[in-house]
Amino acid sequence: MTLKPKIYYDASCPVCSSYIRLIKKKVTEDMVDYLDAGSDAKDFKYTDANGSTYTGTMAIDRMSKDFPAILDFMWVLPPSLKTKGLKAVYKASSVVRRTIAKVKKGCNCGH
Repeated sequence: MTLKPKIYYDASCPVCSSYIRLIKKKVTEDMVDYLDAGSDAKDFKYTDANGSTYTGTMAIDRMSKDFPAILDFMWVLPPSLKTKGLKAVYKASSVVRRTIAKVKKGCNCGH
């Protein structure tokens, strides 16, 4: 059985929301459900069409296979490094999310 993929994120987190706005430019809402996981979200989460769930960089890796158009954001890199580049950006943004969480109550993603 094929399901509609789902992306879970903390909609109250400015970093997460910005990331989702960027992803929506390549992966539209008719292709995937974007779901607010709430401020208790510990990490970015992706559930693919087979129902398998991935978090963090594993989610980015799986999404890049399911939706290769997101790799266009890494246009400056050679094709063999685009997924690694997207993961590196994710890891860097996790540091920013943790910093925001310390400043802004209720933004707990990235812990």
